[in-house]
Amino acid sequence: MQSNKHSLKLLLRNTSWLVGAEVVAKATRLLSIMAMAAFLVPVEYGAAMLALSIHEVIRLLLRSGTGAQIIRAKENELPDYLSNGLCIQWLLCITLFIVQLFAAYATQWLFPEHDITTLVALMAFTYLVFPIVSTRAFLVQRDNRMALFSMISSCCIILENITIAVALYFDAGLLSIVYAKWAFALLWLGAFSLVDTLPHKIGFKRDTFFYLLGSSTQLAAAEGLRSLRMNMDIFIGARLLSPELFGLYSFAKSAGIGLAMSISQAYITALYPYVCQQQKNAQTGNLNQKIMLVTAAVSAIFVCQSILVPVYVPFLFSADWQASFTTTSLLCLIAITTVWSDTYSAMLRSKGLFKLETQQCAFCLIVSIIGVLAVAPQQPDTFALVLLLSSILWLVFPAINVLLVKFSAIKAA
Repeated sequence: MQSNKHSLKLLLRNTSWLVGAEVVAKATRLLSIMAMAAFLVPVEYGAAMLALSIHEVIRLLLRSGTGAQIIRAKENELPDYLSNGLCIQWLLCITLFIVQLFAAYATQWLFPEHDITTLVALMAFTYLVFPIVSTRAFLVQRDNRMALFSMISSCCIILENITIAVALYFDAGLLSIVYAKWAFALLWLGAFSLVDTLPHKIGFKRDTFFYLLGSSTQLAAAEGLRSLRMNMDIFIGARLLSPELFGLYSFAKSAGIGLAMSISQAYITALYPYVCQQQKNAQTGNLNQKIMLVTAAVSAIFVCQSILVPVYVPFLFSADWQASFTTTSLLCLIAITTVWSDTYSAMLRSKGLFKLETQQCAFCLIVSIIGVLAVAPQQPDTFALVLLLSSILWLVFPAINVLLVKFSAIKAA
């Protein structure tokens, strides 16, 4: 009983640190959104969000590296995982750098109405910084040092958002988002370089390397699909909506789900190392109930945000952006289904069920794409409503799998 209470306190403490840090960091996110709304017209705002979304889709593939395996590794496996993992991180980041350069070139014919080629190409250089300290960041998460991790992460986000606002004030225009990404990467490098972790160097051990590479490939598929699910509305919206309406939709997304998703991602970041630790210590009693309780509490935050949209949007932004009330509220609600879906993904990943996680991510993406393409909405409000209704169907996949597991257990008994 005492062990269960301590276990729940650990999850709540880790979640509180990360969510609390995200709330503080997102106060500056509001500053950057206000600055973009003040200094950019809707067409420019849409172009900035499109460039950031392309970068975000590729950047999230960084999660497909060796971090998940290092966090859940046994103590005797850790030294080999670290040395070979560092090698894979370098290969991954150099690959992502090249992929984003090609993606930048492709935007010239994919999105001819938005001049974002230079923006996407310049942001690609940040990938060459992350592998230097990536395994250090994984070790901090492995040790559940979430207070330290959240402080570094939030400081980087704060610097990124302030950089956008300051750069816009000095007439940097759309290049402000590039300067912000560079600032984030450099502070991340400096901060984790100073963190005390288990010493390790880059190395190569054939069996370990190819085992980690294989699991990383499976994770890359899952993360790629998840990243596309989170950003596909921007890519499709850029084609379906006029540049003006797309700018309004992009604003609604950044002012709504953009803020909510940061909290959701912070919670998942805290959840995964916690679940891995509980499984290594064989402390899985009532684990699902604890996770459902905390996930429900996080979901309540998104409901509150959706309700408060008519209050904070007119208070913080000019009349040019007031038409986005309904769109912003609907997009906030998508964060609820997102956090439940991603929580299930984290549980699958902690058990090494990478293929099943990939199938889940594929299901969610396909459902959303079919919904949007079937309706082909021409207005931001309708677009957001279709996405919300599609997201509810994401929960069908975990529901069916849970029922199948219970049925198999009954049949085996």
